[in-house]
Amino acid sequence: MKIIPVLLIMSMITCTTMAALHFINQAFFSDQPAEEKKIVNTPSPSAESEEVQQDGVRLKETKDAGRSYQDETLYLGDSNTVRFMNSEDEDGETFTNEKNTIAVVGMGAGAIDSLECEQLSTGTFTMVEAVSYLQPKRILVTFGTNNLGGTSTDAEAFISTYSSQLEELHESYPYADLIVNSIPPIAPYSIYTKVHIEQIAAWNEAIEKMCEEHKWKYLNSYEALIDQTSGYAKQGYMDTDGLHFSQEGMKVLFHYYRTHAWTHEETRPMPLQEIPEIIGPLTTLYKTNPLNNQTFTQDVLKPTFTPSSEETIPASTPVPTPVPSPSEPVGTTSSPETETAAPEASAPASEGSSSEQ
Repeated sequence: MKIIPVLLIMSMITCTTMAALHFINQAFFSDQPAEEKKIVNTPSPSAESEEVQQDGVRLKETKDAGRSYQDETLYLGDSNTVRFMNSEDEDGETFTNEKNTIAVVGMGAGAIDSLECEQLSTGTFTMVEAVSYLQPKRILVTFGTNNLGGTSTDAEAFISTYSSQLEELHESYPYADLIVNSIPPIAPYSIYTKVHIEQIAAWNEAIEKMCEEHKWKYLNSYEALIDQTSGYAKQGYMDTDGLHFSQEGMKVLFHYYRTHAWTHEETRPMPLQEIPEIIGPLTTLYKTNPLNNQTFTQDVLKPTFTPSSEETIPASTPVPTPVPSPSEPVGTTSSPETETAAPEASAPASEGSSSEQ
């Protein structure tokens, strides 16, 4: 008689076990229809943000890419870029150095493939030639200021020159990411009467369109420097000549560089070819300033910055008029699109009293 209760208990245990096994099999091992299965490996928000950035031409805001991003970039430009090598950030380091900067005072966009300005142990080379030896991860190009002149918003000739030069630069070392920076704004009061903010704004729009056509990245640093109320550079961001960056302006500029970063998987062939010893750029190849036809001075190389609280307005400078929209016709004055000053490599700029670009 005692056998029956034992059999009943064993039967209940067996049924319970079988039911549990069936549940586990249905939950984990059954073939569900494809539409009911959940996708587990969805991209993270950071990955989605990266995809959005890759799709656009204008670089969007990112997290701070850090000093390493800043240091592994090659900077090409004119005297405002020369200043990067001679000005210190909040940590007491220069923004760039002779190893990652090629810049010439007074240089315009038309000289990228013709002006021999970078000294290596193997010779002196143009920017186009130098990048193939330096093999940079990315190149940040800032030109246009020395091509300005007048109030015409027609940038066709300038863009034709600039784009052809950048194409040569890209072809010289296509593995480097090419980033084209906007032309910086001027202050409301500038000693350079040929340079007008409405022309800068219009030409920057044309530069961005050029980047869209060629699939180059566009860095709109102009937006970080401009005062939306006045239409000019924010107070304290430009030096007293109204054209060159102040130290504060450069801090803002490099913060923008690093928080609008262009980073992705390495594409350069590895290992890199042996890089010649870098001596540095010849920064004073021009004697004559294309923006005022006056002799250049040396103070742009080692500028003395005026704190923003002490910013003064030259007495001879007229009060600026409201800035028209870039889409409005503002004049027909022609603008220089080619180099107006002949390079004189054997004769550095002479001393004087005016600032220069």
